[in-house]
Amino acid sequence: MKLEFSPNQATSRALMDWWDGLQQDTGGRARLRRCRQPEEVLMEPAFHRLLQRMDALTGQSSGELTERDIHNIHRLAAVAGLIAHVRTRHERPLAEQMAESKGGRPILSSLRFRRLLKESFDDFYPAMIRVIGQLDRKANIHDLADSVFHWGDVVRKRWALAYFSKVTS
Repeated sequence: MKLEFSPNQATSRALMDWWDGLQQDTGGRARLRRCRQPEEVLMEPAFHRLLQRMDALTGQSSGELTERDIHNIHRLAAVAGLIAHVRTRHERPLAEQMAESKGGRPILSSLRFRRLLKESFDDFYPAMIRVIGQLDRKANIHDLADSVFHWGDVVRKRWALAYFSKVTS
């Protein structure tokens, strides 16, 4: 299972369709929002609906899972759990959104942003739940999905460049 979430990808369109459906499935969205770790998301029917869509697009059969597939499913569970916290789509990339001024200061302080960049994938999930809340539950879903799924040094560098280019102090 290889997933990309840029806006022109079929997997990204499937993710957006799933998110749109999740807005109508308030019970499923609430259960996903209560999950504190991606492992909990794995046990939710709403996540399995997303997984089935992705499997159909990638040609993956759940009977032939490799260690890499399991890793990617875990990452997709994190994406699904975090996207359940988003109520409104935002066009700007997440790092730029975090740098937006609110009362003369960035929404996410430089110190908190630096701490976020240092998070391992396992600690990143609960930290991002808090960040999404600070962003008034508005986020660029494509950027959120791509950043969470591919969380690592490349994403950290991309975020740092975007954030610090927008922060004035």
